[in-house]
Amino acid sequence: MIWEIAHWLLLASAAGLASLYFRDLGDVTQIIFDVKRRNVMRAIRHERAMIAASLLTFAGALGIHVWQETGVALLVWIVAFALLVMLGLPWLWLHVGLRDQQDRATHYSIQEAKQHVRPEDSVIVIENNGEAQAYPDHQIKRPHLASRPKGLGGEDVMMSYCAMTHLGLAYKPVIDGKKLDLEVIAQHGNNLIMRDKVTGEPIQQVYGTRERDGRGGVGMAPWPTFRMSFRAFEQAFPDGEVFLNKIKTFRENPLLCVFDNIVEAIFLWAVTSHHNSHTLLFETLDHEDDRLPRKELIWGFTVNGEPVAYTEEFVRGEGNVVNAEVGGRRVVIAYDPNYESLGVYYNEGALPVHKIDFWGNSDRGRLKRVETLQAGAYWCVWANFFPETDLNRTDSVRLSEAA
Repeated sequence: MIWEIAHWLLLASAAGLASLYFRDLGDVTQIIFDVKRRNVMRAIRHERAMIAASLLTFAGALGIHVWQETGVALLVWIVAFALLVMLGLPWLWLHVGLRDQQDRATHYSIQEAKQHVRPEDSVIVIENNGEAQAYPDHQIKRPHLASRPKGLGGEDVMMSYCAMTHLGLAYKPVIDGKKLDLEVIAQHGNNLIMRDKVTGEPIQQVYGTRERDGRGGVGMAPWPTFRMSFRAFEQAFPDGEVFLNKIKTFRENPLLCVFDNIVEAIFLWAVTSHHNSHTLLFETLDHEDDRLPRKELIWGFTVNGEPVAYTEEFVRGEGNVVNAEVGGRRVVIAYDPNYESLGVYYNEGALPVHKIDFWGNSDRGRLKRVETLQAGAYWCVWANFFPETDLNRTDSVRLSEAA
């Protein structure tokens, strides 16, 4: 009787632990269930322990089943299959299908990239010391994280990307002076969650900070990013490089070739439907803001912790240049029609800017880009993580508020 009870308890524990792991890190389960953020974070921090505990308890139940000839063989096989699905599928998806390319990404010339990127495609751009890199959405969406060993113009800069947010953000992957070894691990609030392999701590993409430190904690230093069309990137940076996530051929690696093409097809189906509708693939937002349609693209940024967002339509309607004060500093939001790009710059002077080009050259001198810009993100995700955000702020609005 004791062995029989132990067998059933161990079998139930194995199935229960696997179901928790599948629910909290399975991605697809967030389409069906209301998965709490705290549970996702628990699963991220204890992923290996949850897998090990589930497998060990099943091994114990199986051992008792064989040794004491107790339990039901069919049920043991059913649980074994369930564990294979609930533990195996999320693990394969995260650690093989979405394997990151931090410090091992490959970039190609513009000419070669033309075989994979259309002229009108939007690319996320970073530059430094004469070097420029472009990241097309459909190329960076699967690895989520990419940087090359030699960095960007002498700086260690990594691109992070979340397809659910339509957001590419560049960071220097260092916190408290320690290099982070990051991997893709989950999403919540329709935004990417990374994990530092060294500490096991989750890091939210939109904040760049460790979960335990919260939004205002010390995080990775953001690097200025901006969006532009691929044709404009070629015009602005003729010697620039483009990130391409090429799938290995069947001859090079048959298993990865088949698996990566399956993952690519799943992404194509899910992301296309997500981007072409007003509904969310994952209904995991804690805050809704109806000032704009959910999927309106915004250019949001923070200065000294204060968030504000702009739409391209608004900036262009203001004559392509908007002056504002955010977080106690003056900024300029400008759209350059020649390079099809909206940028945000610091204005260190007391007078407003009336003319400014893509490079930051203005009638008030050369201006530096705001490093926290989140270019072309979905409004609903930005407002969820920055619920107090202002929208389309101008100097005239600030003056009327003061009055």
